[in-house]
Amino acid sequence: MKILLINPAPSGTLNATGVLFPPLGILYVAGYMERKGYRIEVRDLAVKKNRKDLEFKPYDIVGISTDTTRHRQALHLAERAKKDGCTVVMGGPHPGYVDEAILSTLKVDFIVHGEGEVTFAELVSTLQKGQGGVDSVEGISFLHNGQLVRTPPRPFIQDLDQLPLPARHLIHMDDYRKTKLGSRDITPLITSRGCPYRCTFCASSQFWGTKVRMRSVEAVLKELEELYKRYHFHAVAFLDDTFNLFPKRVIELCRGMIERQLDLWWWCLSRADLLLRNEEMVDEMVRAGAKSIFLGVESPHSKTLKAFHKGMNVEDTVQTVKMLKQKGLEIHASYILGGLEEKSEQIHETIRFAKQLDTNVAQFSILTPYPGTAIYEQVKDRIFKWRAPWSFFDMQHLVFKHDHFSFFRLEWYLLKAHLLYYTRSRKAIRDIWNHIKKHRLGIRTLLRFLRDYFGG
Repeated sequence: MKILLINPAPSGTLNATGVLFPPLGILYVAGYMERKGYRIEVRDLAVKKNRKDLEFKPYDIVGISTDTTRHRQALHLAERAKKDGCTVVMGGPHPGYVDEAILSTLKVDFIVHGEGEVTFAELVSTLQKGQGGVDSVEGISFLHNGQLVRTPPRPFIQDLDQLPLPARHLIHMDDYRKTKLGSRDITPLITSRGCPYRCTFCASSQFWGTKVRMRSVEAVLKELEELYKRYHFHAVAFLDDTFNLFPKRVIELCRGMIERQLDLWWWCLSRADLLLRNEEMVDEMVRAGAKSIFLGVESPHSKTLKAFHKGMNVEDTVQTVKMLKQKGLEIHASYILGGLEEKSEQIHETIRFAKQLDTNVAQFSILTPYPGTAIYEQVKDRIFKWRAPWSFFDMQHLVFKHDHFSFFRLEWYLLKAHLLYYTRSRKAIRDIWNHIKKHRLGIRTLLRFLRDYFGG
C-alpha cells in the first residue's frame, strides 16, 4: 500500500510573512507510519517546486493535513485524489470540528480527529485488511449509508518519547533555509503537547488536551543534535504552546544544550507571568542561546483579558517586557483587536499600549473565531455567508457580524495599528526593515500582501 501525505500551500495574507517551516505534523505521522512498515511519501506544497507534476494515481491513500485558512485548497486536492481512485483521509487543526460539512462533499472518505499518528496507522491497517470494521478505529469520522459516524475519541498519547522523530529525511531540508533568526537558518521542533490554559480564541487545549505531556529532556537534546549536526541548522524555534511552563525542565534543557556545545540561537512561545516569576530560568535561556521571545499580550484591558480567559495581569506584562529588554532579548508581542465587547476607544488604547511597550515586533490581529474555540461557539451563527468563508480566517479580516464594528472599519483599525506602531520611531522603522530583510521580503511579496489585504 502506497501512501502520500500532503501539506497544502499557505494562502491569503499570512502567506506574505515569509516564514517557511517543515510541516512537523505530517512528518510525525510519516515517521510513525514508516516504523509500522508502510511506504510513505510527503509532498509539502508550501515549497513551490513541489506543486509541479502532482499525481495521485500511483497512491492508494492520500492524507491531507489542513488548517482553517487552507480548507478550500485542501478540498480541491481531495477532489483530485478521489477522481484518481484514492482513499482520502483529512486531518489537522480544522477538519475535526467541521467534519460533517467536509464529508458531505463526498470528496473525503475519513477524517482523523486530534493526534494523528496512532489513529491514522490503525485506519490504514484496517483498510488494508479490506474487511470493513473501520467503526472500531477510535478518533475518526466517516459516512455510512449517508449518515455521519463518529467513533469514540482516542486517548492522547501519554509517552511522547515513544514516537519517532519527525521524518525530515522524506523532505529536502535545504528547501527551508529561507527563514532566519538573525543571520542563521531556523527550523522548528516541539518538546510537548497540550495546554492547561483555555483561551477562548485558541483551540489548542481542545485539540491537544489540557494536560501537558512532556518529552524527556534527553529526547529533546537528541533532536537538537540531529538538527545541528545532521541538517546543519544553527537556530531553532520551540513551537510548544507554552515553552516555559515548567521552569526546572527549561533550566535542565538549557544546561544540556550548553554541555553538549550546541551553538544554537532560538526563540520560543512564552507567558509573561511565568517569565517574570522565574528570572533564573530566563538567565539560563539567555546563556543557552535564546534570542527572541513571543508573548501573547492580546490586550491591556482587564475586561477583555477576562473575556479571553487569559488569566494575565497587565502589570506583569509591563514588568516582563522591561526585564527581557534588560537581558538583551528581542520581544515579539501579539495583540487582538475587536474583542466582542470592545469599541473604538479600546482599540486605540491597545495601540497606545503597544507603542508604550515598544517591543521589537508587534503583531496585530483581528479576533477570529476558529472552529474548536469558545469564541466560535459564541458567534458561529453570525459568520458572514461568503462563497468561501474559511479563506478569510487569517486573523486579518473580520469574518462575523460584530456588535460594534463593520468589516471595513475593523480593517482600517488593523491597518492603522500597524502604521502607527511601525512609524513610532526611527528604531521602529529599522526593526521593520530588518524584518523585511531577514525574511527576504521583496517587492513581489509586498504587492501580494497589498493585493490580499485590500482585495480579500
